[in-house]
Amino acid sequence: MMKKVLAITMAITMTFGLMACGSTKTETAEPAAPAETTTEETTEAETTTEDAVAEVAAGADVNGDGKVIVGYISKNLTDPFHAPINEYAEKTLNQMKSDGVIDDWTGILDGETDPNKQIDRADECITKGCDAVIVLPAESEASDPAVTKLADAGINVIVVNSKTTSTDARAIAYCGSNDVEAGKMLGEWVVKNVPDGGKYIHCTGILGNSAQIDRGAGIAEVMSAHPEFEMVGEPDTQWSGDKAANATTDAIAQYGDELVAVICDNDDMSSAAQRAANDAGRSDIICVGVDGNQNPLQMIKDGDLGATVLQDGVGQIAAAINVITALINGEEYDSAPVIPFVLITKDNVDEYLQ
Repeated sequence: MMKKVLAITMAITMTFGLMACGSTKTETAEPAAPAETTTEETTEAETTTEDAVAEVAAGADVNGDGKVIVGYISKNLTDPFHAPINEYAEKTLNQMKSDGVIDDWTGILDGETDPNKQIDRADECITKGCDAVIVLPAESEASDPAVTKLADAGINVIVVNSKTTSTDARAIAYCGSNDVEAGKMLGEWVVKNVPDGGKYIHCTGILGNSAQIDRGAGIAEVMSAHPEFEMVGEPDTQWSGDKAANATTDAIAQYGDELVAVICDNDDMSSAAQRAANDAGRSDIICVGVDGNQNPLQMIKDGDLGATVLQDGVGQIAAAINVITALINGEEYDSAPVIPFVLITKDNVDEYLQ
């Protein structure tokens, strides 16, 4: 903030200085004839200075170069949940550049679900002179240096979808959903649909990711209040459908009819787990996860999957871009918008299936 204030003060001082020079020319005895370009140059300088003051005051041009450049560090370019997020960001930021709202953006910088790659991408954003950078972290702790590097460089950081350890302290906004609530919704669905209880396994996301931590906490909160259920495994399935399918097959082999549910941290895993259960002749096993991708939605429509918890990733990235727009316009913004989860079942799946 002090940098912005100093920038505004210096710009205003320059403007007044130029105006003062113009007002004293007629008061000087026998002044030398100025070059014809002096007035034009002064006017142009005043206009440029006024534009720079307006940009700095809006809080968008942190570099003070009269341009607004946006960076975008993705989690990855491959998984079904992040594909529509990236697509929306690319379309919207290209339109903002075309409309002159921003001067440029980096394009989608692929984080490759690798914290070290995300740190490298942060360095790229600093080199490119970005004023604001959107980050979708791969991990909570390991991706945190990407956020702190950007913040240390004076860049406005907006974190989306999952937090890093210093997001609350260093980012200007976090745009996401309450993952504890998602976990609770998963647990409640299982309790409602298997009233007699039984054994279940919990297939996790990448350990240390904030969504994995918070969804697990929500699941535990609900299930611990129901002693009729017993968690018999919590395999490190790393958001992977293949790993979740294998874990489900192993659990069926070990626990047989006692296994009643597979609770998953995302839908790549829940849909794969349900297929594995169905292929084993165990369509009675309840499998549920988070994201609401089109594949699990179609499975719900077809009666092959009971439910999913929709996470509105496009809503999250839209909220992040709205923060940047507010900075440009010098407007207030919500620094922690919460995008709600929605339980999707056969009763409302048609509203969300494309």
